[in-house]
Amino acid sequence: MITHKLAKTLLAVSLSFGAVLAAAPAPAAYAAEAAAVKIDTAAQAIDRANALHLIPAAAKADAKLVDGIWEITFRGEKSFPRTTNPYLAGFIKLQAKDGKVTEYAASLQSDYVVEYPSDPNDESTFKFTVEEVRDIASKFVEQQNWTLDVQWMDDPYPISDYIAGREFHTARMHIIRYDRSHNGIRDGSNGGYVTVDRVTGDVRAYSVYWKEQTYSPNSAQNAAGLISLNEAANRFYSAVDPFLKWQAIYDPEQPRLIHALHPQYLMTYDGKFPKEYQWENPTIPEKIKPAYSSVLAKKRLLSMYDLNLEYVGGKLAYKLRLKPEINFFQEGLQPSIDANTGAWLDFLNHPLEKPLPDAGEWLEQAAPFVKVGYAAAFLWDNELLRLENEPFIQNAYTLVPFRELLTKLGAKIGWDPVARKVTASKDGTTLVLTVDSDTAIINGETKRLEAPARIKNGRTYVPARLVLETFGADVGWNDASRLVIVKTADNVPNPSADELKKHRFQAQLNWENKALK
Repeated sequence: MITHKLAKTLLAVSLSFGAVLAAAPAPAAYAAEAAAVKIDTAAQAIDRANALHLIPAAAKADAKLVDGIWEITFRGEKSFPRTTNPYLAGFIKLQAKDGKVTEYAASLQSDYVVEYPSDPNDESTFKFTVEEVRDIASKFVEQQNWTLDVQWMDDPYPISDYIAGREFHTARMHIIRYDRSHNGIRDGSNGGYVTVDRVTGDVRAYSVYWKEQTYSPNSAQNAAGLISLNEAANRFYSAVDPFLKWQAIYDPEQPRLIHALHPQYLMTYDGKFPKEYQWENPTIPEKIKPAYSSVLAKKRLLSMYDLNLEYVGGKLAYKLRLKPEINFFQEGLQPSIDANTGAWLDFLNHPLEKPLPDAGEWLEQAAPFVKVGYAAAFLWDNELLRLENEPFIQNAYTLVPFRELLTKLGAKIGWDPVARKVTASKDGTTLVLTVDSDTAIINGETKRLEAPARIKNGRTYVPARLVLETFGADVGWNDASRLVIVKTADNVPNPSADELKKHRFQAQLNWENKALK
């Protein structure tokens, strides 16, 4: 365990989503420390590893020569209860001819034990924010001073629920992950993590893995024929199609027909799909036409992914990555879509409880243009509002579901079924509307409505502008995207043209999904 007090003495390091963390010595210092030196004995190999700051303090090391490589293993003195397995362990590989590091791994496993009746997920006991934890972790990585030719970058992408279970994830033990960065481009084959206790600020565990790698091409600037991100998006959208399969892991007697995607999609940086990157969709023997559109399933499934330029096995490639918000159990067991109902399912055919993220810009750009089908959608403080009941247009005015909208505003609402009146109150303002009446009562004063309140499919709908403005919101309208733009604070910026286009795409996707149900 590394204390927060020690971490605080280190230089601050700025680390944000996707930003590079400089965790290597300056070029001149690295060259001096890693200068070639022939290694003839195990003692020299261990001395070399110590000089490169690769063996943790107090760890015991051994070395042996195997085919011109010195293999050094180290371990801490403390072991897990009733075992000989150490909390701290790792290995180093050095070339005997010049002392060059070819591979390095180290890990400290947590000795944290939940003490009854404490709750490791009780956030009221936490003394450190996630941003403070991130700072502690980045300082810890900096402090290790490993003499490796490497830079690290933040890894926000999800790990499987299976691995998370093995690592004993709790809200208290917050894990910050890193990937290797080469010339600012992610290499997910090397990386590590730091676990920080949000109650004490201590580093409870860490892991790092690094291996010598040749990169081809060495940078994006040197990549002859590199296609743009937009072109890569278009090619992926054309090439990737969901496939049908029977999913019955949990209950073999009750399989569900699903739309699914492969666990990995890769393309070379110049837009090709070579043999090692290709995929083949399986087929099912039955001739079945699912009720849920494969075209819509494709757009919704691809909404789970980011499109990145990364190094994969040392080769520059475009890659589809599951977004940070996506949970999955194991590789290849990411969420799927019921081919008949359109419901999101996990690998056990259980419905997903939380909504999936909106589509990324790459998908909005690549998917074919579709004429807007929805009457209106709401952009609430620059976030697309997901309503269970669709707004509709009457006599050129937008009517919205009363209960959903006023609940979002935080108002107290009421309904008088006899008088057919709806009431909303907030911060000293009371609004009363009567179904089919063209007047409203605001704090006792009568005001004429743009359009009367209506009942549709058992739901009460009210005119959007008057209701929202009554409670202090600013309301605008973008005709091209058919978006009602709501601002509940003065510092909310106006959405850009690209943002409006993105929200329009997602609103249309949401509407198409509802229309099929």
